[in-house]
Parts: sequence; C-alpha cells; structure tokens
Amino acid sequence: MPESRFRGVGMSDWRNPWSRHYQSTWMERAGNRSLPDWLRVAAAAYGSHKANGHAMFGRGDLACLLARVNPETGEMACLDRRHVYRAIELAVEYGWLAPGSTARCLIVPGHAVSGGIGNPTDVCPQHVKAAAKAKATRPDLKVVGA
Repeated sequence: MPESRFRGVGMSDWRNPWSRHYQSTWMERAGNRSLPDWLRVAAAAYGSHKANGHAMFGRGDLACLLARVNPETGEMACLDRRHVYRAIELAVEYGWLAPGSTARCLIVPGHAVSGGIGNPTDVCPQHVKAAAKAKATRPDLKVVGA
C-alpha cells in the first residue's frame, strides 16, 4: 500500500504538493450568483491574478462582476461598494485573499498561490499609488517597498 501524504492528525509530515489551475474556470465561478459574494471575490482574484499575486480591476468592475438581479425591476444591478468591501473583508478573514486587497486590486495569498502571467517581482501600480498617497498625507509614515 502506498505511503499516505498525511500521518496521524498533525500536518508535520505534509509534503505540500501543488498543481496548476485554469484561470478561466475561476472567472466562471466568480460569475456564479449562487455562491456567496466573498467566494466570488476570491474566485475573481484567482481567475485574474498575475505572477506577482495581484489582480487589478478598473473602478467599479468588481462591483459589476458581482451584479445581482434587482427583485423590484428585474434588471441587473452592480453591487454597492459597501457590499464589495465586506465581501473582500470576509475573503481576507477566511484566508482566501491576502491583507491589503481592495476593490481595485485583490491579492492572492502568496503562501498558497504562485504563478501567472508576468513577472513575480513586478510592482503593483495600484498599491504604489496608495502608498505614495499615504506618504503624502503622513510624511512620518514609513512606507515599505515604495
């Protein structure tokens, strides 16, 4: 019988195998309105992240990706920004996204996800802008990596 990847209850013997995934499948999941919004947000990140772990979106794009049918009008309506923020917050809390994720740039957790198109050392323009803005308003603030 082949040796198990797990021994006992602990994870001390975990070999941490990895596999590849198709980003288009994750984007299909992001569009599945039967899933909770936090999972759809995470799926959008997994479906569009670059090699640096960042998945950038235009203003309002994530809100429209999470669109719902308005029960009164029957029309599709983009999700309110507060709901988008809460979905991102939950995805981070549950470990599906990394801290620092925003509606303009979702970050996949580096300990769990790697690969993608581009260079893993590329700087995220969205986070550089945010760091520069923070530095301008708080000169005493030490900004790492900007």
